[in-house]
Amino acid sequence: MDTDRTPETSDAADRRRSESTSAESPEEQQQLSQSYWSLVWWRFKRSKAALVGAAIVVLSYFIGVAFAEFFSPYLVNQESDYVEARPQFPHFMDDEGRFHLRPFVYGLTEEIDQELFKRTFVPDKSRRYPIHFFVRGVPYKLLGVIPMDIHLFGTDPNDPEAHIYVFGTDGLGRDVLSRIIFGARLSLVLGLAGQALTLIFGATLGAMSGYYGGGVDMLIMRVTEFLQAFPREPILMALAAIIPDTWNPILIYFGLTIILAFVYWGNLARQVRGLVLSLREREFVLAAQSFGASDRRLLFRHLIPNTMSHIIVVATTMIPQMIQSEAFLGFLGLGLRPPLTSWGVLMNEVSNVRDIRFHPWLLFPVPFILISLLGFNLLGDGLRDAIDPYSGK
Repeated sequence: MDTDRTPETSDAADRRRSESTSAESPEEQQQLSQSYWSLVWWRFKRSKAALVGAAIVVLSYFIGVAFAEFFSPYLVNQESDYVEARPQFPHFMDDEGRFHLRPFVYGLTEEIDQELFKRTFVPDKSRRYPIHFFVRGVPYKLLGVIPMDIHLFGTDPNDPEAHIYVFGTDGLGRDVLSRIIFGARLSLVLGLAGQALTLIFGATLGAMSGYYGGGVDMLIMRVTEFLQAFPREPILMALAAIIPDTWNPILIYFGLTIILAFVYWGNLARQVRGLVLSLREREFVLAAQSFGASDRRLLFRHLIPNTMSHIIVVATTMIPQMIQSEAFLGFLGLGLRPPLTSWGVLMNEVSNVRDIRFHPWLLFPVPFILISLLGFNLLGDGLRDAIDPYSGK
């Protein structure tokens, strides 16, 4: 059979290939020529929800973890005489209808509620305190190293009576907004540290279970099934209640981190096991075995790195669960304890009906917790969709 092609046939084929290539958009042609991680980023940045989630997460760690002292008008445990004062919301219009370019807050004056026989603070419209930006306040160390006394906003530092409590104060006269910002530091770092331990234990044990099989697989999987057989919240409560109250606050912090990692590692281990079961028969693993690679090298150089894309997604979706668990335990009084300040500690301060009834501004940490959880969930969903760039659009 004659297999030679005529020039006309060759030209026609070339024209068809050219037309097929030109039919693809430049964006599609670029997608076909990119590496795996470039494709992941290309798909991730197309998701507006994922970008919003990433922005929320980055801002949360930037404001609450790295520069909490700068963004908060006061330090975390700085007390004042304004005990349980109502929020001082900024104003641009005064009571006489005049507009001010610089926002201001009204001063507070103490009164006695004749019905409740309780001391309260009400706005004093005869005193206005302009809000200044980049003002000098209580000295601190930025990032724990650089001495500074500049805060993002505040009142006139030369006026000793000037004050600003945007979200009010608590039972000791401490600024609620400042405590929310400082509380984000411990809560967000706790979620990150707990997830790091979860990755170490879950990924390692899951990879060992899938690679070795047999008795090792049986033992690890039965342990995970035992942990998942019980509701998560009662286990967290039982383990957190074991931590002695006499422990140093730092020890309590690390103890709670280990408890969260212990409760959450099983789910990741089961998922990594399933991935390793499919990877251990691949050609690159068999080739490494034929060259005499040790089990340790196979696990940590070939198998676990090839599951990292899935591990990253799981980690992103599990961090908000740990933050939520810390807030839940703190609300019950089983989490972190004063003098440490976290979102859970703040929730514990409003854990009774009286505080909710008379001091509802103490619930301001709730929206920040929800926004943080929303950001992590949006980011996790975006990563989950982008991690498989060859799926349908």
